[in-house]
Amino acid sequence: MSSTAVANAALKKLFPNNEKSLISGVHLFGIHLETLKQARENCNQLRPPKLLKPLELCSKTTLNRRQHEFGEKLKQYSQTEGVKIYGEDQVNFKQISYNVKNMDFHINYGSNNNKENEEKLTSIVRVVDQNYIPREGYRALASIESNLEREWAVSNQRHKITRNINQKIPITLINIPINSTQNESVFEDNLNTYSVGITETIQNIKNGGYRSAKDILIYIVPVLILNGILDVNNPIIHLRISGDGRNVGRKIKHVMITMAILDDEQNINKPDYHYTIVLYPGIENYEILEVLMAPFIQELDELKNNGLTINGIIWNFELYFSSDWKFLSICLGFNAANSNYFCPWCQISKHNQDNNQINWRINKKMENILEYPGHNKKPLFYMVPLDHWVPDELHIMLRIWDRLWSLVLAELKEYNQFDNICRDEIIQEMNRIGVNFQFWQERGANTWNHSSLMGDDKLNVLKNFNLNRIFPPSRARKIRDLWDRFNQIYLNIKLKNYDSQQFQFEVEDWLELFLTPDRLIPNSTHTEKGLYKLSEITPYIHVLVCHMSEFMEKHKQWGIKAFSCAPVEKKNHQQVTNFFRQTLKDGGDQRKSAIVEILEFENRMLFYLFDNVKPFISKPKRICIL
Repeated sequence: MSSTAVANAALKKLFPNNEKSLISGVHLFGIHLETLKQARENCNQLRPPKLLKPLELCSKTTLNRRQHEFGEKLKQYSQTEGVKIYGEDQVNFKQISYNVKNMDFHINYGSNNNKENEEKLTSIVRVVDQNYIPREGYRALASIESNLEREWAVSNQRHKITRNINQKIPITLINIPINSTQNESVFEDNLNTYSVGITETIQNIKNGGYRSAKDILIYIVPVLILNGILDVNNPIIHLRISGDGRNVGRKIKHVMITMAILDDEQNINKPDYHYTIVLYPGIENYEILEVLMAPFIQELDELKNNGLTINGIIWNFELYFSSDWKFLSICLGFNAANSNYFCPWCQISKHNQDNNQINWRINKKMENILEYPGHNKKPLFYMVPLDHWVPDELHIMLRIWDRLWSLVLAELKEYNQFDNICRDEIIQEMNRIGVNFQFWQERGANTWNHSSLMGDDKLNVLKNFNLNRIFPPSRARKIRDLWDRFNQIYLNIKLKNYDSQQFQFEVEDWLELFLTPDRLIPNSTHTEKGLYKLSEITPYIHVLVCHMSEFMEKHKQWGIKAFSCAPVEKKNHQQVTNFFRQTLKDGGDQRKSAIVEILEFENRMLFYLFDNVKPFISKPKRICIL
């Protein structure tokens, strides 16, 4: 029986008439006295402290209780002491980490901020997407760093973003109508190698993918207006169309058609701002492109004729097209570059190429394009004026460099100087300027092949290769002068405000140097060798000399560099590299189509770029206290 119950029983006996009276047993028996309290405290001090159970023997409940207790006391202490250091600014704990006996603990303070957590997850998804970090790689990092969000949370957020953006910009699959065997006239990258009628067997082609250009425009135009790129008082959008094909496997190419906003001058040369419209695994072929691009062609026709209404504003469109020569010729329904009539813009032919009396200017019109020789099919982008089909400055440099380099090797072979010593000299010089270059012979063949260089390496060779190592000094000076002038022309062509007339003078002088004839040395029977012949002029040289100044003048608002295909090629390279690794080149049936994966990735990129998704989160100020 408790002391209070005993006290109340005694009270009833003493005062039977006062039944409702109660009394505390502590007070009745004097247990509350101060002397007793002091005695108890003295006893507690003499008693040894209670031993806590070691952590490794504690249950999860005990560990959680101790963690909560420690966190609460630390929070109270910090609020008391924080006033002394930060004044009226309240110190709020967000999280702490500590270690006890090699056991790590982490405490989060406050309720979960769902909006803040979602923004952080979205930023992580953006970084993972843009840097092509695989799930396994991120999962391995998260297992080491506990502060990283779990991979399943990142994956769920990615799926959520994909579902939401796919509702705004749907992805449509289009069947590719193609037989198991497809003949294709092969356009060699070197436009002087004529190889036609090679049969390519296509076994793995599946569906192509398509996104509506109108859907993309409706999504991005409001942001472009807010950023001052588009002006509602002058509602005109300058839309550039491009295309590119890249080898995925031995038999399959990855073909993409993109669009970009020329008005966005700060970003026009960035791959992420070229928006993929049509994507398919296959070959660059007029009939296939005609089927797969049918919805896109219809949209472009409507945009050109009717405009597009976005938030009550009717936007009109100026259309442009730019790509490499092969893709441009296919879309234009034109001959290959090795045909008699090889130029898409003028009526020159191989037979009258040496007629300098004719002023070869852009003299064709899209309205009657099929009347000109070489135009065999209706242009796919018939709504784009012919003077808006702009050559790619990157491929002009690449292909003319190919010609200049092949002429150097041909000259060495002509004079029987292309031996092992010469090849070693070339390789050593390439190594000196930082270019990886090799020669080799195929088994059973007498011809020598050499490494294919990328654009930056070609420019490096053009500027820095020491020709004195393989030619006599006088000959090396002539070729070096030709190369240096071409390099300067290439630099000038990319300048937005460069004078087109001055550029025309420069390319004509360069062509005159290129065609330097042999010269009889006075008072001697010897002949000083010139440079090259008319037959060495390629279609790209013709375009550079005869048409580029026209395009520079016509499109000086944007500059020729705005029509470069470098960002499109880089985008295609990134997609092929990152979405076709360790796959069946889109020929398997047990996985999501790579085409769908790429277009979903493209949709997410639009979300990151135009929904103000931060590519980073604010970093705390870190210090170390020993």
